Amino acid sequence: MEYAGWIKYVCIILLCGLTQCRDTTKPEGLLSQQEMVNLMVDVYLAEARISSTQIPRDSAIRLFYPYEDSLLSKKGLSDSVLMANYQYYMLHPQEMEVILDAVIDTLNLREQRMKEEIQP
Repeated sequence: MEYAGWIKYVCIILLCGLTQCRDTTKPEGLLSQQEMVNLMVDVYLAEARISSTQIPRDSAIRLFYPYEDSLLSKKGLSDSVLMANYQYYMLHPQEMEVILDAVIDTLNLREQRMKEEIQP
């Protein structure tokens, strides 16, 4: 029983140490928060378009990947740069929270504008 308690404290200390030792250097090609917001909005809209179709999930995924590749090439990004951006922002939750809040606000605003256009 004493051994299990010791392990718990070592794990807590390691987790605290790891969070303090985060790499604060920004990766090459890091998108600004606004660029990341714009990219994520485009990705969410594409996912929504594809998920609203009546095709099976595996086929929808096959349709999404080419669109994602096209989107990245239009923005001049590679898969590795995209992954580095996601990793950076996931390791910096305060910045990611700002980005996600902006994505939600942008999507809500677009939905509101769309509803206003539909209503006479």
